[in-house]
Amino acid sequence: MKRRQPVRLHLPAVIKSNGHSLQKQASHWADHLLPASIGKNATVDSSINRTPLRVIAGAGIVLFAILFLQLFQLQVVEGERMRGIAEGNRVREQVDFAPRGRILDRNGVVLADNTASFQLSVTPYLLPELESERLQIYDRIATLTAVDNATIKAAAEGQGLEHPQPVLVVEQIGRETALQLEYTLPQLTGFSLDTVPIRKYKSEAALAHILGYVGRVSENDIEARPDLHPLDFSGKLGIEAAYDEQLRGVNGVVETEVDSLGRPLRTLRQLPTEPGEDIYLSLDFELQQRLRDSIKERAQAAGVERGSGVIMHARTGEVLASVSLPDYDNNLFSAGITPERYSGLLDDLERPMLNRAMNEGFPTGSVIKPVTLAGALDTGTVDANTTIVDRGSLTLRSPYDPSATFTFHGYNRNGLGPVTAVSALARSSNIYFFTVAGGYEDFRGMGIDNLVKYYRMFGLGSPTGVDIPGETAGLVPSPAWKQQMAGEEWYIGDTYNLAIGQGDLLASPLQMARAYAAIVNGGNLLQPQLKRELEPRVMGRADISAKHYDIIERGMQEVISSNGTTSPATFAQVGVPVGGKSGTAETDPGKREAHAWFAAYAPRDDPELVAVVLIEEGFAGSTYAAPPIADAFELYFKRD
Repeated sequence: MKRRQPVRLHLPAVIKSNGHSLQKQASHWADHLLPASIGKNATVDSSINRTPLRVIAGAGIVLFAILFLQLFQLQVVEGERMRGIAEGNRVREQVDFAPRGRILDRNGVVLADNTASFQLSVTPYLLPELESERLQIYDRIATLTAVDNATIKAAAEGQGLEHPQPVLVVEQIGRETALQLEYTLPQLTGFSLDTVPIRKYKSEAALAHILGYVGRVSENDIEARPDLHPLDFSGKLGIEAAYDEQLRGVNGVVETEVDSLGRPLRTLRQLPTEPGEDIYLSLDFELQQRLRDSIKERAQAAGVERGSGVIMHARTGEVLASVSLPDYDNNLFSAGITPERYSGLLDDLERPMLNRAMNEGFPTGSVIKPVTLAGALDTGTVDANTTIVDRGSLTLRSPYDPSATFTFHGYNRNGLGPVTAVSALARSSNIYFFTVAGGYEDFRGMGIDNLVKYYRMFGLGSPTGVDIPGETAGLVPSPAWKQQMAGEEWYIGDTYNLAIGQGDLLASPLQMARAYAAIVNGGNLLQPQLKRELEPRVMGRADISAKHYDIIERGMQEVISSNGTTSPATFAQVGVPVGGKSGTAETDPGKREAHAWFAAYAPRDDPELVAVVLIEEGFAGSTYAAPPIADAFELYFKRD
């Protein structure tokens, strides 16, 4: 029999150091560990290879560290999100979008209301983790909505699968499709079907520029108002923007606990919806419609498309009508306007989205002359009896070159003869207003500084404060302005042009309406207002004497007479006496026709309304801009 070699066990040095008892224990362990055939004389070799043990221990430590870090990541770093996901899988939150308040005219005619619509949204972090499951959901939605899979996937995953906020996927869903989606909704993990109120506007009276429209909230909206829902709407223009806080309601919320299949188990929380506040405007819908139709008719008769007009209460500042043509249909935005269609509106050369009545300035032509006369009377430059001979033109010599002359013409090259303040206004004598503003020969005019002062006193060159955003300040040029803008000196010819509403002077129809209201109400510069409940607010005073206002009003009454520039027949059907002033404002002589203006007030003895109409490139104010005012005044003063 072959003899076994002795087995040698080497015990660690540490055991040796523990004395005899450890050696005895080691011998005892050896007796149990070694085969019985090994005799007592066998030698135990205590040296063991420790490298595999170290590798195993190191791997265990690394594995433990990985597990610890992963546990820390899940419980601490992403704990809140993971709890949200778990809660989201258990709890469904349904938002009940609040209807916006209605917008009504002063008589209760509804101008903006709500109609029900449906939309499909998704909360990306609630979507299934497996791509195959997500694609199945997208396929089902595509079949029901006729929206292609790629579009649905792009909307659902475009901001990442970790995105915690709802994202719109399909809007303007029909009722039948909505019912089918609602039936399959428990299988559409992460998706929600919402009922949303959308705006329905009256579109037949050019109201879009006043009412504005609503659109989806932006990131800026949410930053300013964290309580907004990501799929909510906010006012973007006009009344919708100015009074968004009042019109906006409070969304309702229903939280429902669901099982693993998405089936509802019980309602956890329910907050009722609070509709927005209704707003009544100062607008008169019937008057608005009449003014719009008449401006459009007269603009087309002049061969143009662009026109605007404002009718304002002379003592309160309430805006009863405001028209800007061409207009646009703000219902396009309620339905979700396409980028192509929106670009088409912005790129249209006629600029249909521009509110010409308030947000654009134009050279005023002769409708500025009552304001010029106010300054001349108040400074004592003229009085009611001052007579200036209108010979049809004025000729000035250049101060730098006596051989050079400049001629300024009136519309009647033969001249109007001797005119006073009243007749000069009635007959619109340019020569009279050149002279009283800038002077001529021995007559000393009031000068450019006074002219600028009185224009600004009547509110020109500053916003009116109307309660919708975007209005223009207009422009009252001055010597300092010209030097800054063009690096040029101011000449007397600049003063002449400014005195009759030419040159760089710019004003909106609303600004001119407010100036005329101040003339006929005794000097109160009112804040125009579109919300009916607002109290009248006086923004300033055109503080000249009552006798001077009386002279100006007499001149405007003579405008609409056989001695004036406008035939009495134009306003014969109104039923009350009317005062006013026509204007023709040159734009690009030889290239475009002049703008046609008319400003009027009625009744003459106790003014209640002021109105201003502008037909761009309409040439003759009395011919094309006056009739729309006459039509609107007739409706207002004759109806029951």
